[in-house]
Amino acid sequence: LIVHFYVENDWSLFALSHPDHSGETDTYHVSAGYLFLLRCLTADAHTNVTWSRAGMHNLSLPSGVEVRNGSLWFLPVQTSHNGTYTCEKRDETGLSKITFGVSVSTGECPDTPETISITQEVRGSLPCKQTEIFRLNNTRTIRWMKDCHAVEPILVDDIGNMRLPPVSEKDAGIYTCLVDISLDGRKYTAARSIQLTINNGMYCQSLVSSLYAFYTSVALCLVASLATLALAAAFLFFKVDVVLAYRRLLRHFSKQASDGKLYDGYVSFFHPDTLSSAETASFALQMLPEELEKKHGYSLYIRGRDNCPGDAVHDAIAATLHQCRRLIIILSLAPRSCADGKEVEASPLCDDQNQLCYEQKIGIYDALTKNEPRVILVEIDGPVDYSHLPESLHYIKRKQGALKWKKSSPGTNKLTKLRSNRNFWKNLRYHMPSIPAGKFQTIV
Repeated sequence: LIVHFYVENDWSLFALSHPDHSGETDTYHVSAGYLFLLRCLTADAHTNVTWSRAGMHNLSLPSGVEVRNGSLWFLPVQTSHNGTYTCEKRDETGLSKITFGVSVSTGECPDTPETISITQEVRGSLPCKQTEIFRLNNTRTIRWMKDCHAVEPILVDDIGNMRLPPVSEKDAGIYTCLVDISLDGRKYTAARSIQLTINNGMYCQSLVSSLYAFYTSVALCLVASLATLALAAAFLFFKVDVVLAYRRLLRHFSKQASDGKLYDGYVSFFHPDTLSSAETASFALQMLPEELEKKHGYSLYIRGRDNCPGDAVHDAIAATLHQCRRLIIILSLAPRSCADGKEVEASPLCDDQNQLCYEQKIGIYDALTKNEPRVILVEIDGPVDYSHLPESLHYIKRKQGALKWKKSSPGTNKLTKLRSNRNFWKNLRYHMPSIPAGKFQTIV
């Protein structure tokens, strides 16, 4: 089993459970004449450890190398110290080994084990990486060199890291952190180098700009999609109100030529010769004109109110339907006639109401073949049995549905009644022409 440990930003291999199994770390680069410490990761000041070089025990450690508090001290480094050093620790878990490589150079500044890159015109810092030296808590002085020439650092923190102002290409080079320290009455210097490279920043800026543009586009697309969905949902929910409001504005600011029609709607319904049709007639002759004609200016043709006696019925119906923009068919429950105080089933619609049947046939035929007049189905007081009605009405019902008018029961709340009636009239006006026939303006 091999476990990785991180030592002063160098990766080490720590062998566990197999006594003779070990791994080798990255090599430490030092220069002759400098103080250098190697710490055994698995040991502390109270742990007995054994150091060896190239497989030999600590008795064969070279001159100038000592073991103190479990760490290996080079006082100072000499060229003869170049090699591989192993720290061994034995406890109840077995034998632990850590191996270090030490590369000694004769230059004034150590070789660089790593490189740091900073983007041009960006602030940064250079690490000193003298952790073991700073742990000694001795009086020390920190100096920095660039390409082995002294530099005046802008700011150095407590662990020797040098802060840099916005960098330029001339700042690239090899930097060395030197720590002067007094130890056992002697003065030593520890040194470690690092190379700094400068990116011109154009690629990074381009990448950042591209990423910013990409994420901005994604965000805008998401916002636009959510806004579109919200608007679509709001429109579907408030579609009738929006359309009616638009029509009100259209009447004030837009001039439209007349389409030549005299009426906005032809009202077709049962005449009051039965009990159920009496309520239908009341709705058609009283409530419908009150709402559409008086309040909103629509012009309705209601047979029984607007037809002239003596006219050829079928010819008059056909001619009038061609002058109407909508055909409003009012349907109710299957009509019943009164006989001897008992209610009996009435005959089918077209048998008893020839005129009604004819006007519906003419109007629906034109609606299906010419798309005018458009048909509006209104159901009065409950579901209508379409089994006695023409198939064309079945088709229109399936295609566009029907508006439902319910007479309020005596116990109905006034607010509920008002809301129900208001929604019915709004939906009816939604299906009516946008501009009443009487409000068209003549365009010369």
